[in-house]
Amino acid sequence: MTDDAGRTPRQKARARLRRTERQVARRRLQVERLRAQIAILEEEAMTPLQRTVRDAADPETATGVPSHTLSARLHRRANTTRVYTRETIREPILQLYAKLPAQRFAAQHGVRVPEILGRWAEPGDVDWDALPDRFVLKSSIGGGGMNVFPLVRDPATGTYTDLLVGEPTTREAVLEKLWSKHEKRSWYFAEEFLVGRSGEPGAVPDDIKVFCFYGEPFYLEVRRGDQSRAANITQRVRAFAIDGTELVNVRALMDPGEGDVTAPEDFGAIAEACRTLSGAIRRPLERLDFFETDQGLVFGELTQNSGRPPALVPEWDRAMGEVYENAYARLLADLAAEDALHVTYGEHGDDPA
Repeated sequence: MTDDAGRTPRQKARARLRRTERQVARRRLQVERLRAQIAILEEEAMTPLQRTVRDAADPETATGVPSHTLSARLHRRANTTRVYTRETIREPILQLYAKLPAQRFAAQHGVRVPEILGRWAEPGDVDWDALPDRFVLKSSIGGGGMNVFPLVRDPATGTYTDLLVGEPTTREAVLEKLWSKHEKRSWYFAEEFLVGRSGEPGAVPDDIKVFCFYGEPFYLEVRRGDQSRAANITQRVRAFAIDGTELVNVRALMDPGEGDVTAPEDFGAIAEACRTLSGAIRRPLERLDFFETDQGLVFGELTQNSGRPPALVPEWDRAMGEVYENAYARLLADLAAEDALHVTYGEHGDDPA
């Protein structure tokens, strides 16, 4: 005997069971994500001392546990308060903050960069008529996509579509936005329009952001909708170890999306490019940004300070903090071996080995 849908009662019961199992699995994932979010927020609410020494018997003498968050904030403060400038130190990464020098640096080390179509000192100097129908207009400084305009021109009307926000725009509107963020040290340039892996003409590549520690890429995120100008678009992120292992709820305060963010295709190429560039920069931490296109991996920019605090679940904050400390030690060891620090070994200058 069958019902009106052509299924037996047993088949209907099995179908209900499968639906219930899927619902239970989704609920379990939600619970895990909420637990990870609570762990992050509890960690963020602690003082730096509490975060590192925990329940040590003597907090005053305890060295504490590693923390990527605290290490990254130390470097961020040093950069933003101009400690290096005040001390007349030009750390290499400071010279690579602007996009054009960073791209030249990457190209010098054999990593592909976008083709530059034009460069101008002020927004008003942009030679729009000399540019193709598809290009990306950028400022040399600034983050979060505020000064990034992937534009497609309609030859019939001369108007543009801003693919970052998916809306029509004009030259005047783009220039107004660029002028609003203009600084004396800004340069403006147009580069080739990179197409995402699918090869579809309007497919903007996802951002691949790799956290690197003096030649060791350790953790990466693939982000979609990661632009400050795209206010109505929900940012989505997937996290991976550099070997390609997907990580869940590492950054639980960021939306993982509904499966529409694709994993990188070539983790090996990403790792190789990051080891080359990060090792040459000679700094214990930085973030390198790439695009995975229909023509392969392309370097985007170098980020000396991530835009938001690196809110990681506690175990990953400590794991990345330990990687940072190892990188810092390797950097100091290399500098000492090159006699750049003018140090000697042992109490009387003897090598303890």
